[in-house]
Amino acid sequence: MILDALSLPPGAVLEADLCIAGGGAAGISLACALEGSGLSVLLLEAGGRKFDAAAQDGLSGEVAEGSVHSPPHMYRRRVLGGATSIWGGRCVPFDPIDLERRAWVPESGWPIGWEALSAWYPKAQAYFEAGAYAYGVPEALGPEAPPTIAGFHDPDITADRVERFSRPTDFGKANAAQLAASPRVRVLLNAHAVRLVADGGPVEVLEGASAPGRGFTVRARRYVLATGGLDVPRLLMASDASRRGGLGNEGGALGRFYMCHAENTLGRLRLLPADRPVALDFEVTADGTYVRRKFGLSEAAQRREGLLNTIFRLHYPLIADPAHGSGVLSAMYLVKDAILPEYRRKLATIEIANRGRMTRDTRFWLAHAANVLRDSPGVLNFGQKWLRKRTFASRKLPFVVVRARDGSYPLDVNAEQVPNPDSRVTLGQEKDAFGLPRLRVDWRLHPADVDSLVRTMRLARDAFARSGVARLDFDDATLEAEVRASTPVGGHHIGTARMAESPRQGVVDANCAVHGVPNLYIASSAVFPTCSHANPTLTIVALALRLADHLKAEAARDAAPAAGRLAELAE
Repeated sequence: MILDALSLPPGAVLEADLCIAGGGAAGISLACALEGSGLSVLLLEAGGRKFDAAAQDGLSGEVAEGSVHSPPHMYRRRVLGGATSIWGGRCVPFDPIDLERRAWVPESGWPIGWEALSAWYPKAQAYFEAGAYAYGVPEALGPEAPPTIAGFHDPDITADRVERFSRPTDFGKANAAQLAASPRVRVLLNAHAVRLVADGGPVEVLEGASAPGRGFTVRARRYVLATGGLDVPRLLMASDASRRGGLGNEGGALGRFYMCHAENTLGRLRLLPADRPVALDFEVTADGTYVRRKFGLSEAAQRREGLLNTIFRLHYPLIADPAHGSGVLSAMYLVKDAILPEYRRKLATIEIANRGRMTRDTRFWLAHAANVLRDSPGVLNFGQKWLRKRTFASRKLPFVVVRARDGSYPLDVNAEQVPNPDSRVTLGQEKDAFGLPRLRVDWRLHPADVDSLVRTMRLARDAFARSGVARLDFDDATLEAEVRASTPVGGHHIGTARMAESPRQGVVDANCAVHGVPNLYIASSAVFPTCSHANPTLTIVALALRLADHLKAEAARDAAPAAGRLAELAE
């Protein structure tokens, strides 16, 4: 059932077998997976059924001087469904190498093996409405699918993988009916988790509030934090009474090792000849799912060269520069202020990085207008397609892909970061309306991140040159400076409560239980020890489903002694 915490009397005490804080992808998939387990589940969501700007205040915080991280409130939502209410829907699994202890990646190595994670990907896939769990070109598009670039083969660069796209699925809307009908799962909206009370052992109660001054208490056997990679460490830090810096912070890892993926647009890949066949556009699988090709570093290349896992996609030219001559891209630029701030910020970041190449004067705006007028039939055709395939479609075309007349494409890069203890989130001095300290975010690009991406670009240049089908151009003299200007992918909040075998190395164990707090668990990308190149949401849900299985087993073990005692009494 779905209830509203604003209807609770002040001081109400709620009880459940399991309390989940956070109604996003992790919390909702966890609650749904526990349906039929016999456990009573209470799911707390700080927002309501619909977005309310006033409810977002607690997400605000500050960014450290010198960090290019986005404001902490961006890419997050307090609403049932969390950030899935605004996400783009990209689904990507990790690679086996991502979980390994790699000598060239400090602090790498997950305490679980690839099989323990990958076994849950197919079940997670179903929550995303992203079709089959198939991420190879032949598996996703059939054995007759054309190559990504005709004639391209190289052992260092993979070109046979795809990204799958959800509808994009809003977890709050997609699962609302099941949650409302559930006899054992209660969803409590407008329910803010304010503090965990744990006196050196298990969590005794969770203190919550529906509004300032309207508190309630939750008593549960177990608790799960599913509030995201930024709010998880915030609540653990704010709940600490031991002065160790937060619950689970015995080794000092809480809030540290913060990763987002380094994002950039680098170089220009020129097809040879310009009309060489290339699989650039979105393709549709037999089950109706949009997919798109990507290039990546092979595991062999990563091992041989000591590189971080990195992928790149063929991208459109800088839309702010009217020299591209595209009416569609100029139209996009002219209306960019109408799109969501989270996606508008990415366009603005790219523009700022290239501002030295452009002067936004009268001629600049006239050039964009001329592009639109000159290509008005193409712009109108694109507009109709966008309305049909994006605005009114149930399964939406993910974004714009524009073919280049000269067969050249910048590379849209997403790169793994090393776990860096100096990249971190902490508590600020200011507090929100509920008395919780606001976050201070200090995301950093490590020298190893820069070195890996520079060498990856050179390796890719050599691979394409060997193939003879394309040429990757960039300026060696300025490449390092361009890489240093990389920005964090805004919605990927990873590593702040990392998984490790011992409390000296991390915050949670292999089952996502907080070290030293035996009844407290975390379902979030906060627990990822390394970040891969992959968008985290699919892996978040895979780990949440794995946690659901563990919690069922724990509940069964709890019940076994009780059953044994009843049997003894009966005798």
